[in-house]
Amino acid sequence: MSSSPGGVLLVLHAHLPYVRHPEHDDHLEERWLFEAMLECYLPLVAVLDALSPYNPARLTLSLSPSLVAMLDDALLRARFERHLDRLDALCVSLRDDELPRPALDAHVAALRHARLTWSRIGGDLPGAFARLAREGRLSLWTTALTHALLPLFTAQPWFIDAQVALAVATHTRRFGAAPEGFWLPECGIAPGVDVALADHGLYATVLESHALLYGHPRPPDATARPVVTPAGVACFGRDVDAAAAVWSREAGYPSNPIYRDFHEDVGYRAPLSRLKDFLAADGSRSPTGIKLWRVTDHQGSPKQPWNPTLARSLALAHARDFADRCARRLDALSQRGVAGPVIVAPYDAELFGHWWFEGTTFLAGLLAALGPRAITPTDYLSRYGSLPRVVPNASTWGEGGHLARWVHPSTTGMLRAVDDSVRALAASAVGPAARRQCLRELMLMAASDWPFLVRGDTAADYARSRVEDHRAAFLALLSGADPAARSRRYGWPADDVLDDVLAGAVW
Repeated sequence: MSSSPGGVLLVLHAHLPYVRHPEHDDHLEERWLFEAMLECYLPLVAVLDALSPYNPARLTLSLSPSLVAMLDDALLRARFERHLDRLDALCVSLRDDELPRPALDAHVAALRHARLTWSRIGGDLPGAFARLAREGRLSLWTTALTHALLPLFTAQPWFIDAQVALAVATHTRRFGAAPEGFWLPECGIAPGVDVALADHGLYATVLESHALLYGHPRPPDATARPVVTPAGVACFGRDVDAAAAVWSREAGYPSNPIYRDFHEDVGYRAPLSRLKDFLAADGSRSPTGIKLWRVTDHQGSPKQPWNPTLARSLALAHARDFADRCARRLDALSQRGVAGPVIVAPYDAELFGHWWFEGTTFLAGLLAALGPRAITPTDYLSRYGSLPRVVPNASTWGEGGHLARWVHPSTTGMLRAVDDSVRALAASAVGPAARRQCLRELMLMAASDWPFLVRGDTAADYARSRVEDHRAAFLALLSGADPAARSRRYGWPADDVLDDVLAGAVW
C-alpha cells in the first residue's frame, strides 16, 4: 500500500441478543452464539494473534454487554463445546456420502483450528480480546446494555441513560478499563442521545453517512473527517464506498460466485439419520453450519461445489483491492486539501466468517495490506486537531436510513409494551429487589433484536415470545411478585452492578 496520508478505521460491531435457556437441554436459538463463536470470534482472535509484530495495524471492536455475558457463561461455554463435538461427528458421518470432499475437509480443518484457539485461550474469548487490547491490537468499545434502539426512547431519557450507564459499568468491570468509544445500536442517533454518551465519558461513535451529510451545518469534508456534536462526542461517518464494497448484495465482494454460499447447508440435503443432533424441536430440518457449495450465481441455478483454495486466494486478492482503493481515495482527498482524511469502514463483526465464510481471510489480508493506515478513532483523535461542530441528522444505518426496519405495523404491539413498561417503572415505587429485577426484565424486553426479527420474519415467534415473557414478569413484579425466581432465571447484570448504577442515578 502507498504512503497515503490519513487512515482507515475498521470498526467491527459484535452483538447477539441475550439467549440462554437452562430449562432446555438443547435450544435452537442458542446456536446463534455457537455459530458466531466458531466462525467469527475465534478466527478473529487467531487473525489478530497471527499479525506480524512489525505490523502496527489496529482495529476497533465493539462488544455488546449481552454478548460478553453469554461468552462468560459457564453453561453456554459447555454447550459450545458440545456443539463442536456434534459438528465433528457430523463431518465424520458425511464422509460416506457423495459430497464435495475438499469443501468438507475445509470444514474439518476450520473446526480443528477453532478448537486449538479455544484451548489456547482457555475458553475465554472476552479475556482474549482484553489481552489483544492491552497488546495494542484492539480498541474496545461497548454499546447499549441490551442493544436498545436509543432514538425510540428520547421521550424517556432516563432509559437511554440507564442503557449507557449499565453498559459502561459492565464493560469496565469485565475488561478492567473503560470503553474507548460507544457503538450506537443500529447507528441510531437522535437529539439528546449524544448527551447521554458524554455524561458517561464516551466521546467517540460511528454514524451512518447521511447523519453527517444532512447535519447542521453541513460538514465541509462530508464523511472524510469526523465532526463533533455540541455535547462533545466525535462522530465518524460511514464511508459509502467502503460499505458498498462489502455489504452490497449485488456488487460487494461476498457476492462473488466463488465464495461459499451461506444458505446452502447440509442440514437441508443430508439424510435425516445423520442430522439427529441438528433437527429443530418439531423434527424439521435446520442449518448445521456445514456448507459445501458456492454462491454460483444469483439466478437460482443449482449450486456448484465450493473450492476453498480458490476462494481463499480470491479473498486475499479482494483484500489487496480494498486496500489499494482506500490508498487512492486517501491520496485524492489529501490532494483536495482535506487535512487528515479518514475512511470509516464499520461492519457487523459476524459478517467476517459467519455470513461471509472467507471474510476472516479477507480481514487478515486487509490488515496486512493496510499496515499503519489501519487506525482507531482513538488514534485519529490523538493525532488531528479540532473538528467541525455539527448537529447530526436523526438517522440509523437501517434500510432507508431511518426507523422503518424496527417501527412497523408488525412490531407495534411489542414496541408499545416496551414503551408502557419504561413509563411504568419510572413511576413505580417497588422495593429494591423488585426494582432491580424489573429493570432487568425491561432491559431484555427492549432489545432492538426482537422487532428486527419480527420485521424480517426470521425467528419471529421466538422474538415475540421473549417480549411477552419479559413483559409478563415485569407486570407481575410491579404487582408484588417475589423477584427471587426470576432473578435466578435472568440475573444479569449482577445485583451489585445494578445497585452501584442505581445508587448514582438521577432517574
